[in-house]
Amino acid sequence: MQFLKFCCVGTANFLVDFCSYLLLALAMPIYPARTVSWVLACLFSYAVNRAWTFQTHDAGPRPLLRFFTVNLASLLLGLALLYAFTQLGFGRAAAFLLTLPFTLAANFLGYKFWVFTER
Repeated sequence: MQFLKFCCVGTANFLVDFCSYLLLALAMPIYPARTVSWVLACLFSYAVNRAWTFQTHDAGPRPLLRFFTVNLASLLLGLALLYAFTQLGFGRAAAFLLTLPFTLAANFLGYKFWVFTER
């Protein structure tokens, strides 16, 4: 059930991330656009995953710092894959979509086993 909730949040998070990325990419290079869309998606994801998916009550900065650590690693993975897929000839949107299975798996495992664990 937890993974299904994660996937529902991920779908909404994808819409926040992808739509903001496409809009921002019209006005700036793809790497800064991807970074800004990532920050927006992170803020949304933390709030909803903490309250609904993992239902954690762990207070203080620890879960938030761990959340951003996992997401920073995921961002770096996503940017590296975005670069690789665009170098292979995929367009901006296709390259973005191809990164998703990798970052999805990294995020879920990081959240479940490190970020949203009660002390």
